[in-house]
Amino acid sequence: MSLTGRLGVTLAVAGAIAASPARAHHSVPGTFDVARTIVVKGTVSKVDWINPHIYIYVDVKDRSGAVTTWKVETLPTNHMRRAGVTRADIMEGAKAGEVTVHLYPALKNPTAGFLLRITFPEGHFFHLFGEESEIARASN
Repeated sequence: MSLTGRLGVTLAVAGAIAASPARAHHSVPGTFDVARTIVVKGTVSKVDWINPHIYIYVDVKDRSGAVTTWKVETLPTNHMRRAGVTRADIMEGAKAGEVTVHLYPALKNPTAGFLLRITFPEGHFFHLFGEESEIARASN
């Protein structure tokens, strides 16, 4: 293969590698409706403490008792650690019962969202994203 051909293949491979993380990662406004804040209440059934984003699963019961599991995305693990939040903090706080989750709803999944704040039964909370005014607006 000629030098020009090898250079073309090398550039194509480098471009594919560089583009892979961009396809796998997404922006909050591109995936979630940042114009709306909603509130769900339920029990934490699971926390996936993984990269690129942590997922908190919240089981929400409707009036008939049927349970719907919400998939709540949040920050990457390194951001949570820098904020002083651990998986154990979330699980320990959730043991006491129902949590209140303020989130941006997903654009394509009616039972998913991006975490703004999680409030535990005794009242302490982690506010991880967004403005306080969004919480007040969703709570009214």
